[in-house]
Amino acid sequence: MDDDLRRAAEEHFSRGNQFDEDGYRERAIAEWQEAIDVDPNHAGAHFNLGIAYAEEDDNTRAIEQLRQAIHLDPFDTEARHVLAEVYLEEDRFEDAVNQLRQSLNLAPGDGAAAHLLAQAYIAHAMWDEATGALESGAMTEEDAGLWFELGQAYEREHRIDDALLAYRRTLAAQPDYDDARLALARLHAPAEE
Repeated sequence: MDDDLRRAAEEHFSRGNQFDEDGYRERAIAEWQEAIDVDPNHAGAHFNLGIAYAEEDDNTRAIEQLRQAIHLDPFDTEARHVLAEVYLEEDRFEDAVNQLRQSLNLAPGDGAAAHLLAQAYIAHAMWDEATGALESGAMTEEDAGLWFELGQAYEREHRIDDALLAYRRTLAAQPDYDDARLALARLHAPAEE
């Protein structure tokens, strides 16, 4: 592709971004599509179209665009995250998990992928897998709710040692998480071991 075409595609892409930022989604989509028409290998335009279609609940087109973005840039973990979220909306659990595992393989400290993977596992009552996913990412305050939910699940399954660990992890992620403190008190366990 010559420089003039590449430059034209980039101009359409940039205009699309500006339209989207200004709240003109339809015009943004048209510009991103024009960027792809000029340069079918414009990964950013495919990615932006994928997000736009996902936000408009057009998951079929979102999946198509996000898959193309990943095909063009296999190291784009953000595209993998969005694609995984769309797959989860479509009840395509294995496809979502595959994208998130690939993201973690590319970036082992990818907290967002670890968090999404843990959420997917929790939704399928796969508690130990969820724990592993949370442990693989950098613990954030956002993870506190997931750790607490795991603690409750372990407690229901009478896996008290695992529940205690999960409640303590809740407090490590968010020290003022009162429900975790109450759960530990109910189990006659200190907040710290």
